[in-house]
Amino acid sequence: MSEPKRVLIGGFTENVGGLETYVMNIYRNIDRNKLQFDFLKMSSTMAFEDEIEGMDGKVLYVPGRSKGIRAHYDALKKIFSSTHYAALCYQCNRRLDSLDTFRYAKKYGVNKRIIHSHNTKDAPETTVRRIKQWMVSGRIDKYLTHRFACSHDAGKWMFGDHQFTVIPNSVDTELFKYNAQIREKKRNELGIADNTFVIGNVARLSEQKNPMLMLDVFEAVHEQHPDSILLQIGNGEMKEQFFEAVKDKHLEESVRILGIRSDVNELLSAMDVFLLPSNYEGFPIVLVEAQCNGLPCIVSDVITRDCNLTGLVKYLSLSQETDAWADEVLKATVDNRTNYYKKIEQAGYSNKAVAARMEKFFTE
Repeated sequence: MSEPKRVLIGGFTENVGGLETYVMNIYRNIDRNKLQFDFLKMSSTMAFEDEIEGMDGKVLYVPGRSKGIRAHYDALKKIFSSTHYAALCYQCNRRLDSLDTFRYAKKYGVNKRIIHSHNTKDAPETTVRRIKQWMVSGRIDKYLTHRFACSHDAGKWMFGDHQFTVIPNSVDTELFKYNAQIREKKRNELGIADNTFVIGNVARLSEQKNPMLMLDVFEAVHEQHPDSILLQIGNGEMKEQFFEAVKDKHLEESVRILGIRSDVNELLSAMDVFLLPSNYEGFPIVLVEAQCNGLPCIVSDVITRDCNLTGLVKYLSLSQETDAWADEVLKATVDNRTNYYKKIEQAGYSNKAVAARMEKFFTE
């Protein structure tokens, strides 16, 4: 049997975020006898390292420029000179501020060189980084062969007037479909009564995800409906700030900060409404997961309308009053959550469908 073609993935971080989850959904579902993924690691840790290596993918460390220019270049040279890659696919939540990886990919004959955009707005950056990004944007065209985006909005933000291809974010529809037995089990584990109203959020505690507005909305909901709970799943740099705000509002008994969890699919079944008031997004996979589970979703209107695959998503302006958000949360209901996973499959957002599409692209 011939060796599989190999694709080098860049852009992974230590966070188990939407970008990382998206790539892993594809990786788990491709035929790895035909196609293998290797991953660039730019820091001491990286999400999914153990799983990647367990599937015979390589995790390749490249020290940053701050660790020494020579060491940085030597690592890239070794990677590209020792393995022939069919493609370099760089996943981006922010604009690139370095062309080094793409320069080496082109030099060593990588035929497909791709940026994949996963966002719609620039993150706060230092002046130095903004200058670097501006310089890269003027030179990147001669290194790229393809441009991918998780949504139309993410493509326009990253690529402007250049042509790009939308590759939808995907989920394991069987894993994330609603299950009444799992709902009962998870509520019992968490000590939540059957009739308690549960609002859920799965997101990093970061400025992008706007957790303080989420907490304000829950406070307003709780005032009208005292038998309610907020389940927050995720970690992030605002964790302590968020926890202090919960204490200041005297909501410690009603806000559960669960951190990173491996049972998100089951926890979604325990929820009644999904709340995501992000300040900016690309195409949040978690909204596909929530809809697959049949959850009504109350989200900010900065999130692309492409996310509304089932009619379950209600968009609200970030300028609207907190009480207006709370009212929408309280009246959001779904009669039967059981079959929404079929709508996700019909829309082409299942892992298997997207993985087959990407496998064909990388191997043809």
